Amino acid sequence: MSLRDQILAKDDILKKIVHVPEWGIDIEVRGMTGADRTSILKNAVDTATGQVDLQVMYPAIVIASCYDPETGEAIFVPEDADALLNKSAIALDLLAQEAMRVGGLTNAEAEDAGKQFPASTES
Repeated sequence: MSLRDQILAKDDILKKIVHVPEWGIDIEVRGMTGADRTSILKNAVDTATGQVDLQVMYPAIVIASCYDPETGEAIFVPEDADALLNKSAIALDLLAQEAMRVGGLTNAEAEDAGKQFPASTES
């Protein structure tokens, strides 16, 4: 097997069980894929200001990273973003922060996304 094939065959997504006290449940938090992380960062940047919109980023991270530890199925779908914003900020922050840790997304990277996708100068 070639080195390329070995790399592509690896299951390299980190997983961690996180207890969410506000909900009284355990959730499997998985690291994001490169595609997930790039999409989240791109969509979370307000094109008018170049600032990261946490109301977009946090639910998107939770949606991309939270799985049922018993079935392995995704818990949330993109249409759940608004509903998640109406849940406990503590629970949402816990899951988003843990997802960023296991997914290798730092706050500095999120801030840098605003610089990579600067405000549009088109009228």
